[in-house]
Amino acid sequence: YGGEVHEFVGDQIFAIFNKAGDQPDHALRAARSALALQETAERIRARHPEWPRFRCGVNTGPVLAGVVGERGHRVHGVFGDTVNLGARLEANAPVGGVLIGGGTRDALPAGTEAEAVEDLHVKGKAESVSAYVLHSIPV
Repeated sequence: YGGEVHEFVGDQIFAIFNKAGDQPDHALRAARSALALQETAERIRARHPEWPRFRCGVNTGPVLAGVVGERGHRVHGVFGDTVNLGARLEANAPVGGVLIGGGTRDALPAGTEAEAVEDLHVKGKAESVSAYVLHSIPV
């Protein structure tokens, strides 16, 4: 789907889309990627019912991407509210499901099936956030 695996954090995969600014359809790519990951994991899990299930969170918005730190301790990172909310969405996603932010939902095509989550309160936000459980995206 054209994303870049930025890092693994425990059992979490952190992927970035549109890092070079060349993917105007980045929200669609990320959402399709998350659905594909869940579908593949469920197919594999059908043969191994004791294996764990996963959660996916997808958020769309501006980030600060770059190198942080001094020589010998530099890290290439992606920072900002968009990244933080993406992590919160993942933590609140249903097991085996995909939870997307409002900006992502707004960028998906007509006919997308996404169920609104009411009153989702996450760490770092005074107000509830707009989030949707993503079920399908038309081809």
